[in-house]
Amino acid sequence: VEILERAESGTLELVRSPAHELENAANPREDRRLAVAAWLSAATFMIKMNDQIDHRAIDLHAQGYAVLDALHLALAEAATARWFVTCDDGILRLSARSPRDLDVNIVEPIALITEVST
Repeated sequence: VEILERAESGTLELVRSPAHELENAANPREDRRLAVAAWLSAATFMIKMNDQIDHRAIDLHAQGYAVLDALHLALAEAATARWFVTCDDGILRLSARSPRDLDVNIVEPIALITEVST
């Protein structure tokens, strides 16, 4: 909630990508789909797909990331996002093994709030 509040106040900028749209559209629960759509509307930066992002996603998938996770990460890198915020243990574990292989810092939500609050 604090991340969304900071986005609304302009102290953080959220990135919206086709991966967000794809993942949200596949959610079988309408209440969650609508809530996520509202959250995504707070994103002021929209990144679009291109061949370079496709190739990077394939490379990240080859490193062990799930297909959709690799796409999310490739899009975040292309958007030159500073942070990729996730609660996904698989992404967090993989990124901790070789953080220099990514051009974005992967953090949990609480770690992000702690970092931007200091």
